[in-house]
Amino acid sequence: MPDLAQELLVVLAMMTATVALHLLGLTGLTRLTRVHIERWRTPWLSLDRLLAPLLMVVGLFGLHAVEVTAYAVVYREVGAVRGWEAALYLSAGAYSTAGWTGVTLAKAWRVLAAFESLNGILLLGWSTAFLFQTLHRILQTEDTHPLPEGALAEEPAGETELVIDEPQADGAAVVGIESPRPRRSGRGAP
Repeated sequence: MPDLAQELLVVLAMMTATVALHLLGLTGLTRLTRVHIERWRTPWLSLDRLLAPLLMVVGLFGLHAVEVTAYAVVYREVGAVRGWEAALYLSAGAYSTAGWTGVTLAKAWRVLAAFESLNGILLLGWSTAFLFQTLHRILQTEDTHPLPEGALAEEPAGETELVIDEPQADGAAVVGIESPRPRRSGRGAP
């Protein structure tokens, strides 16, 4: 039965290994996406817009599966659970923070499972940010984005002035506060 210090060393080793693996995996996915864009593009834009995200998601799923399996190997090797199916089930539940039921975890390794949850949620968040940033980068240009850049940016510091427009046909004047931001400062349609 390991003491807490030994368990924390295993936690540190697993976190270091999975973060390094994740970084290498994301770097590989970025390079694979670049190769697809430079060499494997099809003549049909809609097909490429389907293939690139699909390959990225499948790659991320595979990367997370390897990381879950790495934790399962540790659980099995240290005797925290009995059987490979139980080890994979425990690891997937902890990694995804979904939890697990029906698997008995050795009391000595509960801290490892708790830290796997923290590690998993960080790596899943990292993958989500990577996916959205990469897809935005390859699918959108400033001209094709539906929203104007900076349209709701912070107002510049300065005075605002009260503006009274010319009287309307019904005789009423329009009163409003003029923004120091020049009209039509956002790009594109609102």
